[in-house]
Amino acid sequence: MYHIILCDDDIRFLHYMKKIIVKAGLERSDICFYEYTSGEELERQLAGIGNCDLLILDMQMPGMDGDAAARAFRRVFPSATLVFCSGVCQPTTKSFETTPFRYLLKSYTDARMLQEVKAIVEKIVDKKSEPVIIGRNANRLCRLKPDDILYIEISRRGSCIHLHPSRIEKKKGAQIITDEKVADLYARLKAYGFAYAHNSYIVNVKYVEELYAKELELIDGTLLSVSRSREKEFRAAFVRGISDKY
Repeated sequence: MYHIILCDDDIRFLHYMKKIIVKAGLERSDICFYEYTSGEELERQLAGIGNCDLLILDMQMPGMDGDAAARAFRRVFPSATLVFCSGVCQPTTKSFETTPFRYLLKSYTDARMLQEVKAIVEKIVDKKSEPVIIGRNANRLCRLKPDDILYIEISRRGSCIHLHPSRIEKKKGAQIITDEKVADLYARLKAYGFAYAHNSYIVNVKYVEELYAKELELIDGTLLSVSRSREKEFRAAFVRGISDKY
């Protein structure tokens, strides 16, 4: 089941997007739609939505604008696919802080809109097949997806997984232990934006805030060294990550 949220103050556009999404390749019986007509309504209802694969969000609505609604959404669903849409509004630097996958214009022809939404559907279908890593925090078992993870380092009996800040409270801790080796985890995660920055750890490139000559900074302020032997391949992965993100 795909859980898709549509938030737009134009009811006709909500109905239009539902039809386009079904035409783009998803079976109607496999979709649970949530429809909201304001950012405030979306924010109020987020806590009651158990899962979300995709949010298509209008940038310009009365009251709470799209950027503010997107930030509220990201606090609850940090790894869901986010798509902005608008009639006239252009994206700003604030828009990219919430890592949207696409920016749709309502003026698109039906053919162009279908083409764009097909790419969005492919994205959420692919994310459904992402690897799941099982780790433990004290006596609790945790299920982790790639977007939950900042970086993974070698530990005495396997690997130590460092979590994205938004996932720490839910997982009851910043670090998760798994018996899997870093090399084995890399084999499973390299297709999802992970790269070696050092022989001792792999990094989720999408969460690298800055890359310097010999170190990198993650979004939570963590600084990690980049080894000389891994520098070239890590920089290449970082550039690919930027291209995929924007």
